[in-house]
Amino acid sequence: MELVYVAFGSNLGDRAAHIDAALDRLRLTPGVEVLRQSDRLETDFVGVGPDQGKFLNGVIELKTSLTPLALLSVLQALEVAAGRALPHQVNHPRELDLDIVLFGARTIDTRDLQVPHPHFYERDFVREPLRQLGVDVDKYVSVSTPVVIDSNAALAAKTVEWAAGGCSVGLVPTMGSLHRGHQSLMDIAREQCDRVIVTVFVNPLQFGPSEDFAAYPRDLDGDLAICREAGVDVLFAPSSKEMFDDGFCSDVQVGAEAEGMEGDVREGHFQGVATVVARLFAMSRPHRAYFGEKDAQQIAVVRRMACDLGFPLEVVPCAIVREPDGLAMSSRNVYLSPADRKASSVLSRALCSAREQFRNGVCDRDQLLQHMAEVLASEPRCTVDYFELRREGDLSALPPGDVSGGRLLVAGKFVEGSQPVRLLDNLSLVSEDFS
Repeated sequence: MELVYVAFGSNLGDRAAHIDAALDRLRLTPGVEVLRQSDRLETDFVGVGPDQGKFLNGVIELKTSLTPLALLSVLQALEVAAGRALPHQVNHPRELDLDIVLFGARTIDTRDLQVPHPHFYERDFVREPLRQLGVDVDKYVSVSTPVVIDSNAALAAKTVEWAAGGCSVGLVPTMGSLHRGHQSLMDIAREQCDRVIVTVFVNPLQFGPSEDFAAYPRDLDGDLAICREAGVDVLFAPSSKEMFDDGFCSDVQVGAEAEGMEGDVREGHFQGVATVVARLFAMSRPHRAYFGEKDAQQIAVVRRMACDLGFPLEVVPCAIVREPDGLAMSSRNVYLSPADRKASSVLSRALCSAREQFRNGVCDRDQLLQHMAEVLASEPRCTVDYFELRREGDLSALPPGDVSGGRLLVAGKFVEGSQPVRLLDNLSLVSEDFS
C-alpha cells in the first residue's frame, strides 16, 4: 500500500455534496483506504478562464494498492458521477475536480498523469491542506519549467520517459535570441502536443566563413524566460562539442529544394541546416517539428530530408509573425540602424504590392516580378539579393506566363548598423495573411 494525497475542488452545484459523495464512493473502492481529510477551504478561482464561483478545496490522504493510472481512472469516474463531462474544458466551472498530488515517493511524467502535481507548490489551497495533514511541503522543491538540458544523454532519457508515458512530443528548433515569432511556434506546439522541446543552438555548420556566426545574438536567460511563459517543458541548449564531437564526420546532402535563392547566396548553408536538424530529430524523437514560414526554403529542405531519411514526424509550417509595419520578426532585426529599420519594411511592401496586383487580375509571372522590382528599387537603403516567384510547397521554379498561385520570396541587405543585416521574407499569392 502506498500513501497518496489527492486534492479536491468543487465550484458548481452543491459543492459539499459532490465532495461527500465522492469520499463515500472512494471508501467503498477495493484497494483504497481513506485515512484523513483536511479542512475545506473556500477559495477564489485561480487561472485564466470564464468568471465563476468560489471553490471548496482540500486534500484527501489515502493508502492504495492500485497503480497510479488505476487510481486516476477511479478518480475520473468519480468526477463523471458528480456530473462533470469528459473530456472537460480547461479552467471552466466544475462539479468536482480530483487531482493526484503525491503518490508515495514516485515521480511520474506521462500524458495522463504528472506526479508530483506540477502546479501544487503554486497553490496555497493545496499546500496548506497538505501541511495540515503533516506533509513537509518544503521538501518538494519547486520544479521550474522548462527544465534546461545540455546533454544528448539527458534529452534521450527524458524523451524515452515521455514515450513510455504515451506523450506526443513537439520540437521547436531555434538558434536562440527568441522573440514573439518563436513564441508563436511554441504556442502552436503546446496546443498540439503533450510535451514541448525548444532547442537553442547556434549551428556553425550553416554559416559561411564571412557570415555572422560569432556576432549572432545570444541571450539564454532571455530565451529561458520566453520558454517559461510559453509553457515549454524542456529547453535543450547543447554545446558545439555535444552536438558535433571531434570525430563527427557525417553530412546530409541536399537536392533541388536547396537550389537557387539562399542556396546560391549562402553556399553550403542548407547542408549545414539539414545536418543539424537531422541530428536534433534523432536526439529528440519528436512527433511534430515546428518551423516559421519566414524561412520557406528551409522548410522545403527539411521536409525533403525528413521524408528521404524516414523520420516519423510531421513538419509543421507556422505563419510569419510581423511587426506593426509589416517587417517579419527576426533575431537579426536588433542590429538594424534606426534608418535601416524604417527602410526594412520595403520587403513586405513589395510582397503585398505584388499580391495586390495578382488579386486585381495580373497573372503573368514576369509582370508580378517587375512590380516587385519597382517597389524594391524605391528604397535605396536596401541591397536586393533576389526576389522570385516559386511554386507553393517545394518552391520549384515556375515557367514564364500566367500563374494561378505561388509564393513570392525576397531577400535584402541593410548595411548601416553595427553589422550588415540580411533579411528574408515571403508571401503566398493566395494567402489571406497580412493585408
